[in-house]
Amino acid sequence: METVIKQQIVEARHRLSALAELSGQERKTREYIKAFLLAHCSLSVVDRGAWLYAKHWEGAARTVVVRADHDAVPTACGPRHLCGHDGHTASLLGLALLLEGRTVGKNVILLFQHAEETGAGGADCCELFALEGLTRENTRMIGCHNIPGEPLGVALFRRGTFACASCGLDVRLIGSPTHAAYPENGVNPSAALARLALELPAIAAQTGERHHCMTLATVVGMRSGERAFGVAASEASLWVTLRAETAAAFTELNTRADEAVAGAASGDGLGFEVNREDVFPATENNDALQDALEAACKAQGLAYKYLDVPFRWSEDFGHYGRYVPACFFGVGAGPDTPPLHTEHYAYPDELAPITAELFLHFVLAL
Repeated sequence: METVIKQQIVEARHRLSALAELSGQERKTREYIKAFLLAHCSLSVVDRGAWLYAKHWEGAARTVVVRADHDAVPTACGPRHLCGHDGHTASLLGLALLLEGRTVGKNVILLFQHAEETGAGGADCCELFALEGLTRENTRMIGCHNIPGEPLGVALFRRGTFACASCGLDVRLIGSPTHAAYPENGVNPSAALARLALELPAIAAQTGERHHCMTLATVVGMRSGERAFGVAASEASLWVTLRAETAAAFTELNTRADEAVAGAASGDGLGFEVNREDVFPATENNDALQDALEAACKAQGLAYKYLDVPFRWSEDFGHYGRYVPACFFGVGAGPDTPPLHTEHYAYPDELAPITAELFLHFVLAL
């Protein structure tokens, strides 16, 4: 890679880091991406409002879509790029620079996705397939995430599930109030709340055993009543993160969780509401694409390794695999890089150019 291109990629990463914006609010970030592309490339840029994409179009029969996310993580000090999405986007901008003036024998679409942290952006961007006439027969799709703790620049592969499905379960139990001296005159949801907090993790363990995979229900918070000693509790809330390695296990876990809530409420004469937030499907890799990425590494002498287990965190890249063959991989961010979403994490400057070149190798291989 030419030194000037490396410098442009690194500078872009720093600019994106300084612009850090929350999911669904990435206006300045999107403006910068668009301005960079128009200034440095001849790609056709399509602005969809909340997200955008750029087309390297050769009129070929096959199209490869490469996706990067660009939202930041909320912190007490404001939005910060503690997950490396600034680096992911800089890498995709680097691919745009590397494609300039090059014929690759296929069409390439660079997808700049918003709102990955909430799981909403991937679902929105699936509109791309209908907009561009992309199907399972004529399209292949890839994306990646930086992985701290792994050797810098090493491609990290996994067959099957790369990242788990998850969602936030928001349960509300509704009873009726009464004076604390006369609890028999009201309906208190506290006992049902306590039972559910124990039952849901047990259901997850049973589901995991049946599906032979990792399945979790993690209680992240709960509340019953108020700090008012004269009034018995009449409303309660339980917040649980459901997580599973496979789509089938995740579906069953959600179904059984709904049944448990309905049963607990009915048994105690309670009303109830169940809502879900931050819904992520499992990111499951297409075997043929995984074979092609491995072959590209072998042909180019690129370092790679296979992961033994999927990541427990979630990635909304899983939405895309419902429409076209898709493959998600990791790139080592260095053994000394702090973990994702921690205070001292920072995307390494040298990683974005490496990732841009990986993107190009994989595009050529597909």
